[in-house]
Amino acid sequence: MEINNKKAIVLGASGLIGSQLVYLLLKDETFSQVTLFVRKELSFSDNKLKQITIEFNDLESYNSEFDGSVIFLCLGTTRKKTPNLEDYRAIDYGITLRAAKLAKSAGIEEVHLISAIGANSKSIIFYSKLKGEIEEDLIKIGFESTYIYQPSMLIGARGESRPAELIFQKLMPFIDLFMIGKLKKYRSVSKEKLAQAILNYQSNTKKGIHLINYKNF
Repeated sequence: MEINNKKAIVLGASGLIGSQLVYLLLKDETFSQVTLFVRKELSFSDNKLKQITIEFNDLESYNSEFDGSVIFLCLGTTRKKTPNLEDYRAIDYGITLRAAKLAKSAGIEEVHLISAIGANSKSIIFYSKLKGEIEEDLIKIGFESTYIYQPSMLIGARGESRPAELIFQKLMPFIDLFMIGKLKKYRSVSKEKLAQAILNYQSNTKKGIHLINYKNF
């Protein structure tokens, strides 16, 4: 593949990390196309940008649109948005894994997943257990290169109002000072720093399964 002819697919482009990642991908000269699967088209344009508005329940109908060399899975919801745990799982686990399988079937061999610190399929905590199951089942799909990022608290302005989270974000730089030793993994990470780390790993892709935590952001 030509160095300036990479094609990226992004799910979760309207989210905190997804939106920052799209911004970086559009600036990156090695990518000729950035395809977004979105429920509602985002309010910006670019010569390299392709937005596909879809109903995610009908994701398989768009299998021909999985044209790319790498897929970034940045999907996620919140308990506030999705209080029903079955619906929550259908989004975080269901859409993510369905998209990954479609990408693999289309010949894409590189995947990047935003997960979370503490992901563990055997956890008694719903969120941690779910993230662990997503990680395990993504690995089973068998991409040549699988990158899984496990951040703690994410820092950055969101497009939606989350007053409690905003207060906590302002406190995190101070709290991070006390996160030493085994607690370092719970330090916050900015959206800019994490998105840039993802792009850096993508530009130096290696085969295999790579779990990326706070030490490497």
